[in-house]
Amino acid sequence: MQHLLHHSLVSADESRAWLLIGYRAPAQPSTARVSTWRRLHRLGAVYVGASTCLLPAGAADDAALSALAAGVTEAGGSFDLYPIDAMSIPAHRALVARANADRDAEYAEVVERAEALVTELATESARGKFTFAEVEENEADLAKLRRWLATVGARDRYGAGGRAAAERAVDRAAQRMQEFTERSAGADHPPSVGPARPDRGR
Repeated sequence: MQHLLHHSLVSADESRAWLLIGYRAPAQPSTARVSTWRRLHRLGAVYVGASTCLLPAGAADDAALSALAAGVTEAGGSFDLYPIDAMSIPAHRALVARANADRDAEYAEVVERAEALVTELATESARGKFTFAEVEENEADLAKLRRWLATVGARDRYGAGGRAAAERAVDRAAQRMQEFTERSAGADHPPSVGPARPDRGR
């Protein structure tokens, strides 16, 4: 970690923005190792080595960090956490860039899935498949997209550039979903026909 300790240092507030985490978990069973890796990534950790990462301070409270540590130590491993008190400006910027790159990759996945949903709705519309089953299935996909976007946004602590495109893509999918739902409802409720007029003869 020598590159963190020289050059100009960031301000005191910025220097406390990261926590250095190192852990060792048994290779087998892999449950603790995989679970810890998954949970740290979900929090927005930036991995800098095997089982070593930097986590933005504030991404997890004490209870969450304690739970992470317990998950490793109870499996027979070790978990160490060190606040970073000083960091070079280039190193800090590099970490932020890596964190943003991770978020941008996730936002790109959201865009891809949203576009796939729009394509699916267009395909079913062309087939005239305006059914309640299709509405339910695609609404579930849209709900997953919204949850995913919210999850990525929650760990986007440094304003990754891909967020706006992901939000637009999900909004577009939601609009197409609304249009598809309205057409499906219309298929079950054709326009009403007025009462027949009595034949008065001539």
